Amino acid sequence: MKGYPKHIATKQDFINLLDMPDFKEQALKDLEALYELEDDTIERVVSSSIDEKGNMTDIVTEIIPNPLPMYKRMGFKDKDEVAALL
Repeated sequence: MKGYPKHIATKQDFINLLDMPDFKEQALKDLEALYELEDDTIERVVSSSIDEKGNMTDIVTEIIPNPLPMYKRMGFKDKDEVAALL
């Protein structure tokens, strides 16, 4: 690998980068950003109407728990597991 990766996709990527002295500091910053990311909830559209021009109107939304926040997509079980690597 040449240089720090543009995209970190998995928990194992973080573990590998933390073991490399050249990339440890940047990996810790990226891991901290993941930990601080507030994506535990999302907004979904419950209902809407479409006018004559095809535009959505009367949009009703609700806030629900996010089933796949970023830390889960990367393979962490919870934010405590992210914090353990910090």
